[in-house]
Amino acid sequence: MDVSQYLEIFIDETKEHLENLNNQLLILEKEPENKETIDEIFRAAHSLKGMAGTMGYKRMQRLTHDMENVFMEVREGKMKVNPNLVDIVFQCLDALEEYLSCIMETSDEGTNDNEPIIARLNAVLLKEGAPSDEIDSAVEAKQGQKEAEKEKTEDAGYHDVVLTDFERHAANEAVKMGMRYYGVTVKIEESCILKSARAFLVFKNIEPLGEVIRSEPSAQDIEDEKFENEFSLFIISREPL
Repeated sequence: MDVSQYLEIFIDETKEHLENLNNQLLILEKEPENKETIDEIFRAAHSLKGMAGTMGYKRMQRLTHDMENVFMEVREGKMKVNPNLVDIVFQCLDALEEYLSCIMETSDEGTNDNEPIIARLNAVLLKEGAPSDEIDSAVEAKQGQKEAEKEKTEDAGYHDVVLTDFERHAANEAVKMGMRYYGVTVKIEESCILKSARAFLVFKNIEPLGEVIRSEPSAQDIEDEKFENEFSLFIISREPL
């Protein structure tokens, strides 16, 4: 599976997010305490970060990650929106539009790291909010807590999959040879864009570690995005869990 096949979807979704960001920033400029607008900007930055990361656009991912950090602080009441912050975010928007233009022309984001803008974002955090490493830790802690709560309330989907005789035989033979046999269920957030691309990254990262002898639904259905928000894999590997 080639992630580049999702380029057109990525471009369309990014255009929508950037247009939404522009509209929300115009509102924020006039209403700096508008909670709905602040939440919308945070969500847009978060979505763009995830999409850019999936497609391998590291510069775009880094910029939107820092935007997300700033607006998490604003959402939690640790920072106030002021004209300086609005000006910086408008600069971020210009930079994101530049990345998108490069991607549309060449399929690559270009080489502009936008360090001056990122430095201004981090300066705002250090001056008015928490240090960026503390913010990153807070984000990871919240996400980890959310995932842990999900695991407690949801059964692993692979338990419900019935293996064929051939698949059971392959697993048993692998165990006799000292290998391990794992059932894994991957759950994708309902709000996730490019589900198949995210699933592809899971398959790609498993390849060096072992062999997938069964996926449910099939790899072809996953590639065609014919699945809801989870899929299960059965893996033979020499690696520990």
